[in-house]
Formats: sequence, C-alpha cells, structure tokens
Amino acid sequence: MLAGITKTERIIELFGRQIVSGEYAPGSALPSENELCAEFDTSRNIIREAVKVLSAKRLIDAQRHRGLFVMPREGWNYLDSDVLRWALEKDGGDRALIAALNDVRSVVEPAIGRWAAECATAMDLAHIEMALNDMEKHASGGDKDAFNEADIRFHKAVLAAARNPVMLQLADAISALQRAIFDRTFLNSEALIQLTLEQHKDLFEAIRYKDGAAAEAASLTMIRRTARRMLERDQAKA
Repeated sequence: MLAGITKTERIIELFGRQIVSGEYAPGSALPSENELCAEFDTSRNIIREAVKVLSAKRLIDAQRHRGLFVMPREGWNYLDSDVLRWALEKDGGDRALIAALNDVRSVVEPAIGRWAAECATAMDLAHIEMALNDMEKHASGGDKDAFNEADIRFHKAVLAAARNPVMLQLADAISALQRAIFDRTFLNSEALIQLTLEQHKDLFEAIRYKDGAAAEAASLTMIRRTARRMLERDQAKA
C-alpha cells in the first residue's frame, strides 16, 4: 500500500492507521508537532499537511493554543474511503461498522437497482455485462481476488447506470464494505459461487429488461444473503 506514494501520503497513511486502530484513544491528546516530526523523521510542513488532511477526514481536532486531539469515533467521516478502509482493516473489520454499513446497503442498493433499470443506457449495460462476464471467467479459474474485484466493478457499473450524482458519492464506501465482507465470508464452494453468479445475472437481466421491481428485489436478495453469511460466520467463530 505504501509503495509509489509521496512522503506526505505515506505519513497520512501511517498516522491515520494509528488513530483508527486505537493507538490513540478518542478524545485523547496527540503528540506535539515536534514529537511527530521526530517520530516520522520529517519536516514541520509535511506534518502540518498530514494533520490538515486527517482533520478534513474528521479524525483530528486541531485546537488553537491547545494542540491536536483525536475526534470521537462517531464524528469520523466513514464515507471517506481511507477512513473506511482503515476501520475495516482493523482486526479483520469492525463488526458493528460492517453491520451498520450493510443496513445502509439494504436501503440504498435496491433503490439503485430500480433506478438503473429505469435509466441504463446501452453503454451502461455493456459495462455491467463485462463485469459479469469477468466474474464468470474468474469463478471457473478459482481466482478469488479477481472474482471479487469483478463483483465490485459490477456493482459500480450498476451504480453509474442509476444516474444519481449523490449516490455516486457512496461508491467508494460501498466498494470498501464489499471488500471487507468478501474477506470475511468468501467460501471456495462451487455451489455458493454459482449462486452468487445467478443472483448477479438476475439483477443484470432485470436492468436489461427495464424491470425496476425485479431489479429492486434482486438487489435486496443479494444483500440479505450476504448478511446471513456474515451472521453464520460470526456465530461459528463465537
């Protein structure tokens, strides 16, 4: 993750992970600017830029004349792709956060499916179908990561087809959540993989035939199945 990025980006990544992982408790004071310069072996300008970025992500509260403090967790910007990724990487993923995000998915994705059925162009359909074909190709090849990435591209293409600029702001959050869920629930079972493909085909066909109700139902079926798999896996580990 840290290869090929600038020193400022590297420090943002490392410092952000420290905060989200709980190395510094919410509400606690962070090291001083001088201490951060020493810790990360860098200049004040770079530390100030990193603090500015992490403040925009609502992880840091920079208080004039008092110093830097960790923001309360409920104030963090979970729609920021970095914040969400750091939170979902932590200890295999924050279960409460994953559950909360899955609840959001169950509300917004069926609507996205319906809107895609109403608004999809021929180009949109081509993008959705290409991702579906890649899922099918990688399912037979047993490449888990490639299969999951194709699945994410499928849902991004459906979201783009919905033609809703506000919902597009959720694309990174939904993708990050999907990656976390795939890591926790993927089973190398031919039957389950085939079921996943069939459900995605059902959604594609509903969109292709402009059947909004069927697209909404297909989306909700997928999300509920995912929620059941997560619950079953968590119960098995308990």
